[in-house]
Amino acid sequence: MATEQVRIEDLDYSAILWREDGVWNSIPVPAQHSIVLDDLLALCKQYPGEGGVYAAVGVGEEFFILLRNDNQKTEVVISDGAALLDWDIAEDAADLIELDWEEGDFEEFEAVGDLHLLSNFGLKSQDLSMICDNPDLEPDQQISEIFKRIGAEFAWQKIRNQ
Repeated sequence: MATEQVRIEDLDYSAILWREDGVWNSIPVPAQHSIVLDDLLALCKQYPGEGGVYAAVGVGEEFFILLRNDNQKTEVVISDGAALLDWDIAEDAADLIELDWEEGDFEEFEAVGDLHLLSNFGLKSQDLSMICDNPDLEPDQQISEIFKRIGAEFAWQKIRNQ
């Protein structure tokens, strides 16, 4: 299956967020450290985090990838499963969690992966899915809504306003 190789200019944003002592923190991640997800995960492992460390990467204004790492395992959500057909970074994300998929498996705007990855902060998998499945929200609006729901809105907006 031919997919487009992600380039630095394809990334809309990239950030790491973690909660420490009940407060959400965030840092922007340079695009060159985000086009290879293993590099991004290595950065995540440098931060403490109550409930894991999260990384968010927006791609081509089409979808986002949300990663969670807690040094025991990695979890991934791809906001639009159809991205697996078009983008190598989405395939790489699926490979991180050994997601088994076929070309006809996904509808457009259907989130795939570990949809429960924010449940420890009160966002249920069906709520995450509902946000990602909403065709009226652009991917950057979806991720903003997700971080708002878990109380990380200020940390996320700090990144987005830089």
